[in-house]
Amino acid sequence: MGKYTSTISQMKSDILKSLSELEKGYGKRKLAIRRETGIPMSILTVLLKELKHEGNIELIMIWSESTGMPNGSGYCLSGNLKN
Repeated sequence: MGKYTSTISQMKSDILKSLSELEKGYGKRKLAIRRETGIPMSILTVLLKELKHEGNIELIMIWSESTGMPNGSGYCLSGNLKN
């Protein structure tokens, strides 16, 4: 095990905790996850990719509630795509 393994595990845990607070069918943008966790964007991008590859999170389309139109993408826990 590398000397950063526990730090990486903690950051992944913080990301999953942040996403666990969402209702089913909702996602969170990368910028919001960065603000909540304090993880630098360059590291967050890699961790999100790893979590997605591991099957822990999924990409979700984010819709504007005022227009009903697509407004980017975000992340949610696996299995939370539909409400």
